[in-house]
Amino acid sequence: MTMKHNEPNEENNRQVPENTPETPQMPTAAADTQTAPAEPLPPAPQEAPLMDAEGSFTPEWYRRFEELEPYAATLSKFHRPEALAKSYAHLERLKGYPDPADARRMEAFRCAVGLPDSADSFVLIRPEDTPDELWDPELAAGLAGVAYEYGVPPKAMEALAARYAAEGRRHLEKLQQQQQEALQQADSQLQEQWGQHYEDNLRTVSSFIRTMGERAGVDTEELLQDPALRANADFARLMLEAASLMQEAPLRMGLPSDDRREAHRIAHDPTHPLHEAYMRTSHPQHRYANEQYDRLAFGRKLHS
Repeated sequence: MTMKHNEPNEENNRQVPENTPETPQMPTAAADTQTAPAEPLPPAPQEAPLMDAEGSFTPEWYRRFEELEPYAATLSKFHRPEALAKSYAHLERLKGYPDPADARRMEAFRCAVGLPDSADSFVLIRPEDTPDELWDPELAAGLAGVAYEYGVPPKAMEALAARYAAEGRRHLEKLQQQQQEALQQADSQLQEQWGQHYEDNLRTVSSFIRTMGERAGVDTEELLQDPALRANADFARLMLEAASLMQEAPLRMGLPSDDRREAHRIAHDPTHPLHEAYMRTSHPQHRYANEQYDRLAFGRKLHS
């Protein structure tokens, strides 16, 4: 009988070596933690107490509250809680507007809203760019006194003064615009009625008013510049008619044209020797220049 021998198996022939050294292991974090000594944690910071052992506030106790920062200067005056409580109770009582007849409450109310200790120190400040014709110092002083009596806060008075000045400027501008429109309308009416005699008749009216003013001892310069009169065409017509009726100079028909030109030069030509004296009432020769103009200008029938 033939015996069959098994062929050597390479896998079976492998032998595990004995006493094989193990792969060294890396130490873990857990192992280090277990082996390293634990360090003590720092103690948690403790806030300073609001009050000391005697019941007073500690210095700058309010600074730990961010919302109280704007009131630091006021709160620093209070050293004990009862003082702060009394102040709060006092402010609660001031919430309602006091009777001005209650001098004590009114004084406390004025102090609370920022008014000075006396009415003399409370003045109404004139806003910038306020024209003189819109600001009355006497009236401003009177308003300031009333405002102080009733405890009107300074900021409120400042706002009212600014609003008053703004409205006054708006009203003044509107009035000036209306006066200018009225003056233009009056000039248009007179130019349409007088035609080519418009300039001469205006000079006649001005001369007549100045002459009457000298006789009556009245300064007529401001009168001639009065917007209400300058914008009144009827007033100019009346003055022209009055000058004609008064006959300040003889009315001569057929007056040479040279006389009219000379009168025109006195009134309009700055190079004429009598022009400055005629235009300025304070000039030493004004009366003489005015008489010369009247003699030349009124030597004709006035056109109405």
